[in-house]
Amino acid sequence: MATMETGGGAFLRAEGGWSRVLDSRGSPFIAEIFDGADDALAAFEAVEAGLISNGFQTLDWLTVLYEELAPSRKAMPRLVIVTERLSGDVALVLPLVVQKEGRLKIARFADLGVSDYGGPILGPAQTTDRKTIRRLWRTVRGAMGDVDLIRFERMPAEIAGHPNPLLARRGISPARNSGSVLTVPDTVEAYLRGIGNNYRREVDRCHRRWQEENAPRFYRATTAEEIAHVYLALEEQRARRRVSHHMENILDEPSYRSFYERLAIDGSNAGLGALFAMEANGEIIATLFGIVHGGTFTRLFVSTAGEEWGHLSPGRLIMIEAMKYFAAQGVRRFDMGIGQHPLARGFGAKPVPLYDLVVPMDGIAVPTALYHALKRRLRAKWASRSAVRPDQVAGPRRF
Repeated sequence: MATMETGGGAFLRAEGGWSRVLDSRGSPFIAEIFDGADDALAAFEAVEAGLISNGFQTLDWLTVLYEELAPSRKAMPRLVIVTERLSGDVALVLPLVVQKEGRLKIARFADLGVSDYGGPILGPAQTTDRKTIRRLWRTVRGAMGDVDLIRFERMPAEIAGHPNPLLARRGISPARNSGSVLTVPDTVEAYLRGIGNNYRREVDRCHRRWQEENAPRFYRATTAEEIAHVYLALEEQRARRRVSHHMENILDEPSYRSFYERLAIDGSNAGLGALFAMEANGEIIATLFGIVHGGTFTRLFVSTAGEEWGHLSPGRLIMIEAMKYFAAQGVRRFDMGIGQHPLARGFGAKPVPLYDLVVPMDGIAVPTALYHALKRRLRAKWASRSAVRPDQVAGPRRF
């Protein structure tokens, strides 16, 4: 990315906007650091073609997160772009937030309680051998010289089928959560038969009873009116569940409510968000909200109308109808999110290990890094002696 020095370590991008450049003599990589939502998003948009990421690290997702959530959480957006010196190809991009916690300044993936997974965004430059990864990581650390602690959490081993180079670094450890994913190789009906006859018969029974109701309907909300109508139903159903079950609801917080509402509208228009409704007797009895990216649908929320519709298991039915909808479009990988959601267990989703990388950048952060390592060992020890697994711990704050 073309830059010119203006003094004091600051650089001005030719396209406009400020960045800092780390160009260590002898390194095969160059890092460019963009702070603030406007510069970070503009820089990402300039290089995003040909990059590989999960759905939580797309430009559309990060735009809403940086603009809606980051200010309320006192988090500074930061984008780090690492390019190969000789070719100019992007090696990786790190979409981050930097926050102050006590005395520590911490760099994390842009999560803020809404993203299931973190991880680098991969570029075309080859970063597979260990020597190259060591040099790449040295450049990343150099770009983080102003933070006390790097805390990269819940990273998958692969990103869209490509190895995650950060898993080769010292300090990597299993995360307290795992993901849960299922793949439909043929038809959804064939997949359900494979789960077991009892489960399939129960699904068939609920589907028949739903079809016997007046005006049964399943649809994806696409127009502005449909999106507003279905999203309002989602909010109301979750609010009623919170009251009846004495549960916390992330949508009670204004900043999170604004984030998801904008994601439903802007994300749907961009093709990232997917909002579904299931109706009976003219009433929305279930909603499903998720994101679709790279051939994977990832569940964010499922809501239902209440106990009066419990005999239909509408949460399960709407997920099955959405799977049929996506399978017809060639999307066959369904991410049920982290933790042990009942839908994940019922559908036979397979666990996907996730990993953390916690690295102190100076002495003041060493106790925190050691505490993280101790907790990891204690969790592993407890898991070996208990029926409670580490992946049953709550994940992102979607409750």
